[in-house]
Amino acid sequence: MSSSVLDYLRGRAVAFAVFPDPEAALPEQAAERHGIDVDELVRTEVVVNRFGYALMVVPWDRRLDVTLVRRVMNDPDVRPATREELTMEAPEFEADSWPPLGLLLSMPMFVDREVASRDQVVFPAGKPGTLVCVQTEELFGDDPVVITALTAATMRGEPVGTRRGNLWSVHADPEHPVAG
Repeated sequence: MSSSVLDYLRGRAVAFAVFPDPEAALPEQAAERHGIDVDELVRTEVVVNRFGYALMVVPWDRRLDVTLVRRVMNDPDVRPATREELTMEAPEFEADSWPPLGLLLSMPMFVDREVASRDQVVFPAGKPGTLVCVQTEELFGDDPVVITALTAATMRGEPVGTRRGNLWSVHADPEHPVAG
């Protein structure tokens, strides 16, 4: 439910703005009605791996590259979660509207480098008609996240020699990221 997401952000003392649109069937519709460019939206995709679920945060208009996810997780059997699995795991969230909140959901979180480089992100808060805008540093700064290429477009944009495998950095402290 959107309220659990908002309560979680309030509890972390994170500044955020809410853009409600109860009539929106898709997050893109809510964004359009509020004058938010789709380029600001991020999507959280859930994958299943040998340990359970993990969150993958990518630009809204890009496809998650499962081959890259398998490489970064070192698990050849990673696959996208089904709608049924998502509903069973978190019935309060609609399948296409999961928030990028790994600590709230007790799931590891991987963030596409293009998303991590943004000043702010806008994401659905569990329902397509409730969007939340947060400064990226506030959202991911204190959380243990893996920042890596999760889409083919991000991977193509990487300079040669800046990564080990596909891993860019793993950090809980944004002031002291671990470079790979």
